Amino acid sequence: MLMEELSESWLEEKKQYIKQSTYAYYNFEVKNYILPVLGNMDVDCLREEHIQSAVFHWQNTGMENGRPLKKSTVKNLVALIKQILKYAVRKGIIRESIMEIHFLPQADGKRKNKVFTVDEQNEMIQAILSHLDYRSFGILLCINSGLRIGEVCALKWEDIDAKNGILHVTRTIQRIYMKNAMPHTRVIISEPKTASSMRDIPLSHKILEIIDELPELNPQGYILTNSQEFIEPRTFRKFYTSFLKEINITQLNFHCLRHTFATRCIEKGADYKSVSEILGHTTVNTTLNMYVHPQMEDKRKCVEMICWE
Repeated sequence: MLMEELSESWLEEKKQYIKQSTYAYYNFEVKNYILPVLGNMDVDCLREEHIQSAVFHWQNTGMENGRPLKKSTVKNLVALIKQILKYAVRKGIIRESIMEIHFLPQADGKRKNKVFTVDEQNEMIQAILSHLDYRSFGILLCINSGLRIGEVCALKWEDIDAKNGILHVTRTIQRIYMKNAMPHTRVIISEPKTASSMRDIPLSHKILEIIDELPELNPQGYILTNSQEFIEPRTFRKFYTSFLKEINITQLNFHCLRHTFATRCIEKGADYKSVSEILGHTTVNTTLNMYVHPQMEDKRKCVEMICWE
């Protein structure tokens, strides 16, 4: 059996019990990265060195555009390959074998998250308040809650408990890739990917005051439109980009609003567990690794604690 046939069989089985968005992701990664390199290989002949060679190819050469893939992307591809091979073992197609795959270190080291400065953040907020509408309120909400773009696009006014000041995150909107369908992409509304992303976020008094200023809220309407028609992430992203350009603020991508929120919380001394749960991270370690970067002075305080007479 060829790797291409095995992958198709694995995908078909997976399709029955995973989310549509997860299946679309698996299908894209397999069809666009794994099969072009390993698809014509007989599964019985597939060895550790073949996968290792594929890893080096992805990290050095990339694909048709000649751009190397990120280390994190390549690690995900290897994880998918291992899932496919475990499926083959379970079906009695091959015998189980242990593979130890190595990855090239990234030349630029650990990338730091980009955030808006305090001044830029304040400029954005003032610009929003000066020209307040439903879409600009969506940007303000993300600055103050760390919502992902798919989450804010899926929010309805009924998800906000104004009395108790709580925002319920229960859905996300995303455009998924479907290679064999026409058109190749489709927008879907689904539950967030992880259980921790289904969360309640407290809203500040200032945000609640701003909500009171918005006219004639439709409880069944989406927050960004105040109607039953939603705005998909790529459309809202274009609005956000135009907004930054109009007020002459550094062009950072939408996800940097989330990074900015988390960074400001940490800078103000918020406890890491609370920040982690607001962001919907699976573990507090994710928050620590992404946002907690002690300055040299803080490190100096640590070593000065060890003293003697």
